[in-house]
Amino acid sequence: MTPYTLSTNSRDTNLSQFVAIERYQKGILARVVCPSVGQREAPIIAAEITEALENANMPKGSSFVLDMSGVTMLTSMGLGMCVDLRKRSEGAKFRPYLSGTSRSLLDLFRMMKIDRLYTVLHSREELGAILG
Repeated sequence: MTPYTLSTNSRDTNLSQFVAIERYQKGILARVVCPSVGQREAPIIAAEITEALENANMPKGSSFVLDMSGVTMLTSMGLGMCVDLRKRSEGAKFRPYLSGTSRSLLDLFRMMKIDRLYTVLHSREELGAILG
């Protein structure tokens, strides 16, 4: 996997304190870096990722990977953010993937049926194959 910069505007790199967004050959990886996604963090993360998806200028069918490996707690706002990001990624013609979920977070996604909205990746090899 070779990252590329997302410089479609004046920013050269993503400096958000809640999400790190990287552009790869076959898609975008959005790594949530804050341990808790709640009322304050969810709208900021969603706005950053939405902007990246809209400005990505990638071919139809590219991948959008939401990496939750840094997240330990997710509130209802965080769950809503995940549903919203899936809708926005498909609107931008990206295929949505979910990566790096802990066992408890994946159980929460399964209980709320959010895991059905994404293709869940279980290994680094799958992630590498999807992003190129």
